[in-house]
Amino acid sequence: MKRVLLLCFLIVLNFTVLNAQRGKDGAKIVVGPEVVNAYTSLTIFAGAGNTALNVTNSALNNNFSGNLAPGDLLMIIQPQGAPLENGNPFNSTWGNIFAYWTCGNYEFVQVSSIPNANLIMLDCPLTNDYSVTGNSMVIRVPRYSSLTVNAGGILTADSWNGSTGGVLAVEVNGATTINAGGIIDVSNLGFRGGQIESSSTFGGLRYADNNPIEGAEKGEGIGGDQAFYSASLAGRYTRGAPANGGGGGNAHNAGGAGGANAGNPINWNDGAGVPDPAYNVSWALETPSLVGINNSGGGRGGYSHAGSNGNELTQGPGNGAWGGDTRRQVGGLGGRPLDYSTGKIFIGGGGGAGDGETTTPGAGGNGAGIIFMCTYGDVSGFGSIVANGQDGFNCEVAGPPGFNNVTGKDAAGGAGAGGTILIKTTGTVSGITIDANGGAGGNQVLKAGLPATIGEAEGPGGGGGGGYIAISSGTPTRNANGGIYGTTNSTYVNNFPANGATSGGAGMPNENIDAFDIVVNIDTICPNTTTTLTATVTGTNPGGIIFEWYDSPIGGTLLFTGNPFTTPSLAVTTTYYLKACPAPFRVPVTVTVIPCPTIAANFSSTDSTLCVGDCIDFTDLSTGGPATGWTWSFPGAATTSSSAQNPTNICYNSVGSFDVELIVTDGTNNDTLLIPNFITVSALPTVVAGPDTSICIGDAANIYATGATSYNWDNGLGAGQGFNVTPLVNTTYIVTGTDANGCVNTDQTIVTINALPTVVAGPDTSICLNSSANIYATGATSYNWDNGLGAGQGFNVTP
Repeated sequence: MKRVLLLCFLIVLNFTVLNAQRGKDGAKIVVGPEVVNAYTSLTIFAGAGNTALNVTNSALNNNFSGNLAPGDLLMIIQPQGAPLENGNPFNSTWGNIFAYWTCGNYEFVQVSSIPNANLIMLDCPLTNDYSVTGNSMVIRVPRYSSLTVNAGGILTADSWNGSTGGVLAVEVNGATTINAGGIIDVSNLGFRGGQIESSSTFGGLRYADNNPIEGAEKGEGIGGDQAFYSASLAGRYTRGAPANGGGGGNAHNAGGAGGANAGNPINWNDGAGVPDPAYNVSWALETPSLVGINNSGGGRGGYSHAGSNGNELTQGPGNGAWGGDTRRQVGGLGGRPLDYSTGKIFIGGGGGAGDGETTTPGAGGNGAGIIFMCTYGDVSGFGSIVANGQDGFNCEVAGPPGFNNVTGKDAAGGAGAGGTILIKTTGTVSGITIDANGGAGGNQVLKAGLPATIGEAEGPGGGGGGGYIAISSGTPTRNANGGIYGTTNSTYVNNFPANGATSGGAGMPNENIDAFDIVVNIDTICPNTTTTLTATVTGTNPGGIIFEWYDSPIGGTLLFTGNPFTTPSLAVTTTYYLKACPAPFRVPVTVTVIPCPTIAANFSSTDSTLCVGDCIDFTDLSTGGPATGWTWSFPGAATTSSSAQNPTNICYNSVGSFDVELIVTDGTNNDTLLIPNFITVSALPTVVAGPDTSICIGDAANIYATGATSYNWDNGLGAGQGFNVTPLVNTTYIVTGTDANGCVNTDQTIVTINALPTVVAGPDTSICLNSSANIYATGATSYNWDNGLGAGQGFNVTP
């Protein structure tokens, strides 16, 4: 059978994706300190499903070359607004987190339009709610094609100021490289530490109070800032921990506590932090249960004022022998660890201030901010990404004290907590070091001017809690350690320099964040044909994606909803834009329309119906252009492919129907010819000849064959299923059988000729009348005599 095919087919198919918005800000190289975000505040509640943001300033042009525009990227985040318990000011439960509500919510969205100075419209609806009372921020995010931070380069953010700042967010469409000496850093830029006050009294016991005479200012956290504590919670000062903010030291001269970020919320234990086991003897004098514990959250502030030189190894806090404020355990409580299990993210809490009666107490350190990197390539290098909490401030006066004077006679501040670092990438993170450590508690540094001597001890600051680090892929070095406690140099407690201050608890450095991307096949087609575009989600599918196909990168006409999308017949090259909410970008998909290849390949073979073991030659009869290459594909054949123009002797040994494909190229275009089930290979018939038989010379034998539809014998017999044969010698007869498919097979049968026996009868003899003679025969195995004798070898006869 001969088949000829003329076909113009699909030419090019690949999965490269161009991006209209991602990468629009070009390649970024950072060589010095640089802030790359712009911030504004939400002015009206924005709920899930909304596509409008009411903001203070929709221009968002700080650190950008122009105003916010369609296709730009925004991050929305609510840093505060968690409701706190504010009931009993004499109980450590003050400042408990009742719920998170919308605090910690965040997402990335793409701008659709900017109608006026206070309104931004979005391409996709919001997935979360955001309140104004939680200081929800709208942050403009640069969209880099690549990002490089060179040695000396510092990519950073504005400090949190109570309504905006504290967050660094970038999108990178390609590779991010942080070279040695380069850093991405939001250390000290988060929630603010408590500030110093210079009024104090002895015996402060409260966990919340608006009178600074009772204690020092608390650190800021997700429950609000210090002004909010005063106005709404009646608790700007003293030791209670407001959510993840560190408590201030109580009067008189107790240390401030460290702020907190990530950790185990049920392992807070009244903000006790992590006591140094080197001083277990002294801890046991205070509270035996402190020995060996390892709490989450911020570290606790140190003890209040001691005016006498006691024995810290035998006399616990509160013992009257210490004099002054009896060295009581009234330091600030460490900030509460926050719950990241629901996907929320947080800024590091500020440390509480140390209590003071002069101008030298230590303020609380700021918490660290948030770094959020959305990337679609690898993040590598030998630089650092850092979100460390600020150290608590020392109780110290610069320079030497005056004559007969002692300085540093107040308490030190607690440290800020480590921040949050998220690298959401479809690539891999490697080489870099990532740190979100808590700061160190402030120290009390007493100095005496001659002839004065140091005659007291106050509380050092608590260490900040560790932060939160999550990446999508890779094994970089990650640290989210709690910061160490501060110390005092007072000789009154030289065997216990922590003097009641503890370290911050460890954060969560080894977490994961899911990432995804969307790619669409890009086709090159012949004019006036259609193609089907299919979107594929790579990485972790966020679920709930709605695929919409548009004719514009922003706005435009909705052409189709769903996946895949079959285009109309196209005469010219056309670009479509896939919107796949919640993805904050549209994927441009260009269908290129080019003339069909000039090669028209006529595909020919001499016979495509084969039997097992048959071989076949193929011929390409290309016309219309100078072909430069041929690629043949022969599934099911012993030779599976060929680059010859006219491949020969292609043999098939398997039964079935097989495709044959030929791709002809002229150096620019391809012509693909695929013929499904072109080659049909049939099994050989099972031919059986027989029976094998033995005959005596001169006898005839009947031979025949089965298993085919026609037969042909050798030895001059010819066509026929069976014959009677009388060979004179042993003879092998071979039959060739042919079935209905024209496939043939053979078999044989053998006719064996046996020689005649040599029979001897005797003896010849003479006898008298009426006498008998004995006759017999030899040379055979059985005998039969005439004259009525019958069977037997011998007889007595009386003829």
